[in-house]
Amino acid sequence: MIDEKNVQLFKALSEDTRYRIIKALLEAERKYKANKSDGFNGELCKGELCACEIPELIGRTQSNTSMHLAKLQDWGIIKVRKEGKMRLYSIENDKIRKLLEVLEE
Repeated sequence: MIDEKNVQLFKALSEDTRYRIIKALLEAERKYKANKSDGFNGELCKGELCACEIPELIGRTQSNTSMHLAKLQDWGIIKVRKEGKMRLYSIENDKIRKLLEVLEE
């Protein structure tokens, strides 16, 4: 028995661009939590990244990044929220957080 959702997690991590996207989103999440715990009361995108920020952070083109963002969203690994014209991405799947914690030990 193969759990397709687990296979998708490993597919996401095995491709360089998708891995970079996930790492960037997790880093944004960590920064938000660190600032929040330091008493920062401003709006810091709630640990989200705008679609316009991600390509520069990961060193990829906008079109290539968009394709991978769509795949990660289809797999339920990330989620998107629209705010005006911005599309804000964040991690949806807790398993991906746990996997990367183990890998970074």
